[in-house]
Amino acid sequence: MIAKGRALRAYLAAATMLSAGVVLPAPASAQVTTSQLRGQVVNADGTPAAGATLTARSTATNQTSRGTTQADGSYTLSGLRAGEYEVIATLNGETASQVIRIGVAQSASLDLTIGAAAEVAVEETAGGDEVVITGSRLRETRTSEVATNVSQEQIRTLPQTDRNFLSFAALAPGVRYNDSETDKGIQSGASTASQVNVFIDGVSLKNKLREGGIAGQQNSRGNPFGQLAVQEFRVLTQNYKAEYEQAGSAIITAVTKSGTNEFHGEVFGQYTDKGLTQKGYFDKRENRPEPAFERKQYGVSLGGPIVKDKLFFFAAYEGNDQNRAFNVDSTGSAAAVSEFEQFSGRRLADFEGAYVSPFRGDFYFGKLTLTPDDRQTFDLSFSRREETDIQGFGGNTSYEAAENKINRVDTYLFKWTYSGENFTNEFNANYLDYTFNPTSLNPDLATFDYDSVIVFGGKDSTRREVQKGHTLRDDITYTGFDGHAIKAGARVEVTDIEFANQAYIQPRFTFRREPQNNLNFAFPAEARLGLGNGLIQGSNTQLGLYVQDDWDITSRLQLNLGVRWDYETNGFNNDYRTPANAAAALRSLPITDYFNPEDYISEGNNRKPFGGAIAPRFGFSWDLAGNRSTVLFGGFGRYYDRNSFNNTVDELSRTINPIGVFRFSPDGAPRGGLPTVAWNNSYLSREGLLALRASSQSAGLPELFAVKNNARPPVNDQISLGVRQQIGVFQASITGSYQRGRNGYTNLFATRNDNGLGTCCNTSSVVPFGYANALIGYDGLDTRYKALFVTLDKNYTESSGWGLNIAYTLSKGEQNGGDLFSLDAVTPDDYGWRPRSGDERQRVVISGIVDLPLGFQFSTLTTLGSGQAFRVTDGTNGADSGFNSFSARYPKKNCIEGLFAFCEVNVTLAKNFEVFGGDRVQAAVDVLNVFNNKNFEGFDDFFNNTINPATGDVTDPLDAAEIGRNTITLPRRIQFRLGYRF
Repeated sequence: MIAKGRALRAYLAAATMLSAGVVLPAPASAQVTTSQLRGQVVNADGTPAAGATLTARSTATNQTSRGTTQADGSYTLSGLRAGEYEVIATLNGETASQVIRIGVAQSASLDLTIGAAAEVAVEETAGGDEVVITGSRLRETRTSEVATNVSQEQIRTLPQTDRNFLSFAALAPGVRYNDSETDKGIQSGASTASQVNVFIDGVSLKNKLREGGIAGQQNSRGNPFGQLAVQEFRVLTQNYKAEYEQAGSAIITAVTKSGTNEFHGEVFGQYTDKGLTQKGYFDKRENRPEPAFERKQYGVSLGGPIVKDKLFFFAAYEGNDQNRAFNVDSTGSAAAVSEFEQFSGRRLADFEGAYVSPFRGDFYFGKLTLTPDDRQTFDLSFSRREETDIQGFGGNTSYEAAENKINRVDTYLFKWTYSGENFTNEFNANYLDYTFNPTSLNPDLATFDYDSVIVFGGKDSTRREVQKGHTLRDDITYTGFDGHAIKAGARVEVTDIEFANQAYIQPRFTFRREPQNNLNFAFPAEARLGLGNGLIQGSNTQLGLYVQDDWDITSRLQLNLGVRWDYETNGFNNDYRTPANAAAALRSLPITDYFNPEDYISEGNNRKPFGGAIAPRFGFSWDLAGNRSTVLFGGFGRYYDRNSFNNTVDELSRTINPIGVFRFSPDGAPRGGLPTVAWNNSYLSREGLLALRASSQSAGLPELFAVKNNARPPVNDQISLGVRQQIGVFQASITGSYQRGRNGYTNLFATRNDNGLGTCCNTSSVVPFGYANALIGYDGLDTRYKALFVTLDKNYTESSGWGLNIAYTLSKGEQNGGDLFSLDAVTPDDYGWRPRSGDERQRVVISGIVDLPLGFQFSTLTTLGSGQAFRVTDGTNGADSGFNSFSARYPKKNCIEGLFAFCEVNVTLAKNFEVFGGDRVQAAVDVLNVFNNKNFEGFDDFFNNTINPATGDVTDPLDAAEIGRNTITLPRRIQFRLGYRF
């Protein structure tokens, strides 16, 4: 597979040179980051100004984009980079001009009148006075996209925990930012985090390896990209156009800062520690000392001209140092702890306590921009993010079972934009190198897992996972047809994967207390042992083609028509050959309506790439009055994503690196239909398990995983309808949204009793072929999401001195099945529809900035939520036969009684000073979680013997939704910031 990837890369390189030199009018930056300016130019008497010359001059670099109006006076300028422009229309010696700002990836509108008085923008100050401003950000009213732009002022000013620019994605309705201390990311709608995509200057940071959506964000408290280098970004949640790929939910597209004709730089530092933090709820309740906590973040940037008007540079560095203690604090009952200490010979107190988790992160970014003339722009950039993070302990997991999660993400980018007569061509060549290397702190120690009491010993695996993506992309926008802006493009990416998963090199012993199955802590119920150590390599080529037409049918009605097609050559390990014994084991199982063994047996040539990923996109916007005050908009579309490598790798990994499963009992009798071995103390080591495997035909057998030959990639169908309304200085919108996700990947038992339709498991037919059990991949996870989005926006400007943004989401997200493993019912459909884990019915996000007297500035970012659903599981029948997932529950609404279960109010008070004739110094104090809200998570979601068989009611007396085991947010804390900009 690797050889195929190298050959294709050589072909792509040749194709690039050919396109640059012969075929393409000229290449440049990816369409997902540049913007479009459209509008109409009229004469003073109101007649169309046909043939008028349009120029948009960048005030930062003096580069100018040009166009000509059509017969009806309409014009389109495409390929504009986010920033400030002076727009001038000229006809017969008369002009009209306006200075405006355009955001990243916007489709903005600007009308001009030639021969009239100069047009100005007026805003109201915080005190109620009207002021004339220049460089105002254009409002985006005539678009079918549901999107939120986050400005540099918001990124720089609003309070946040740790400078992760993705935290501001929560300003978009329907998007939630996960601010866990060890796992940060974003989700949208009812989809998982893996179905988002983040673009930085057109480089996709899609995580192809595992869940998490974004390379480097899985189980990381680091940031995906240095905030100091981000100029602004845009969050799209509905109706995004055909140029966007590999996302079923939200898209985030960000642009980095560039050098200009003036030297600009910034130095910052921010600091907080435990002395500035309120003692946590659980530390108070358990009378524990306050754990260690310190976070330092610092950075520097500089940009400017190398050759004025021609060549510019920008560079940035950010450091992130954290020392945070986590408490190892068992949740085991007194009886369980007593039994653990009796049989293990260890004292629980030897493991409990506060242990420091150090994190170190460094980010580097460099960029060169060349503008040799008004038609061309070249960009060359590099970024590196590298981190070490010791985590994976706390709660019931001891420090010695922790791991060092080593992360490194490198990006390389070349962009070239060429603007010709009636067209703009953009070319992007980039390379992403992502290495995730979680390493056990004690790789020579076996793992001992005493259920609900403590996990100690070494971490059970050390992994090294590498994703290398080589991407070429070209987009062309043609505006030569009246009323049309036609975009078309192609994208090719070759992704090479390396996967060295050294799982269970030392065994993991699991102890359970299940009286109904005659189990206690005297001996392990189960052990797992890795029996191989091979390297998995793969290569996959992804091709995407699209065409999009933004068609102005009239000056008030625009249609957005597009279609996209995506294709993967090796999305499901297509060259895989099912081993003969695995094929025989699968054929020994009963055929059901969800399983036919022939669908899971691959001969190396019968697993064909999915060619049906055709995604139509339709949108409209209708300006009801013709003055952009009231705009009706909507659309529908299909959005294909892809499966992460981890979803399907077990089929190959368990063949190259089988994991032996050993089940034990007092007498060797089967348990839950699965064979066991009578326990002997000699088995409590790697050598003992290997000896047992050599002497037994059923002990230590690996599980068989099989991928469906015709599995489909996940897809999300979306439909929305809304209205935007101008209300004074505010722009309001109400949008109704419905999303239906299909083809999510999960694993099922293929060994159920009663001919595959009963409880698990009957493994008698697969054991003779050398397997402990058989699990099959199934593309049947479905979601559905209904929502109402309400927004009210007035963006901050220095002239007005204030800004306010409100996003309200009323939603319901549901799913069938489980997650990557749906083992609690026969198929996902048998679960029925239920609230998905994380579903939250209401969320309000309020952000605001206001200038105060004497150079002070106040800002807030306030989030209120009704509480995220968690799944409650009944463990009556024990773990070996699978649990029965029977309901979802919501936290008690204790934050604001009866309304909200989650409240976080963050505020900042900043003081700005001018020094050295215009440079700025800012000193700021952030107060995070002002009201010290608890915001619980980790609720008790597991019960034993808690369902009344006569009524089906839950009989466990514990109120699981009252107090969780953890808190989502840290307690109230103060953070100091100091910055200098010139």
